[in-house]
This record gives sequence, C-alpha cells and structure tokens, in this order.
Amino acid sequence: MNKAQELAKYETGWWKAHHRKDMPAVIENMTKEYELQFDIPYERAREAVMKRAEATREHDIAEKFEDEGNQPEADKHWATVEALLAEHFVLLYE
Repeated sequence: MNKAQELAKYETGWWKAHHRKDMPAVIENMTKEYELQFDIPYERAREAVMKRAEATREHDIAEKFEDEGNQPEADKHWATVEALLAEHFVLLYE
C-alpha cells in the first residue's frame, strides 16, 4: 500500500467511525493519518487530534448559541475554537 492509499484508508476510517459514533476509533484513525501525513511522532499526532476534538465540541456549542440568537456567548466559543485550532496547527507544523 502506498502513502496515498494509506492516508485514504485512515481518512475513510475516521469518517466511518464518526458515523458510527465510535470516538476511540475516530481518534485512532485521525492520529495515524496525522502521523503519516505530517511525519510526526504518534503522541504528537494524538495531541493534535485531541485539540481538534476539543475545538469540534466548542464549535457545536458555538453553533447552538448562535442558533438561539445569543451571539455574544457564541462568539466566546468561536474564540475558543480558534485558539484550540491554532494549538492544533502548531503541533502539526512546528
């Protein structure tokens, strides 16, 4: 299996796991994908994935507040999303 096929396998794996609501499998597949894609150690990849997962939870909260018309509260959560994603990208690229 070449690198592109392996990346596609892990990407598809986390999509399937997400659909099945199997968060441990989402985390594992994303971690392996990041490890391979960014050529970083497994633990660093996992840390980045966990930051992304936290950002996703905050994203959902922000959307809920926004949908309820509470923009000030939504904006607090959007700011948290941005900060977590910045940390996520630092782990991937620095």
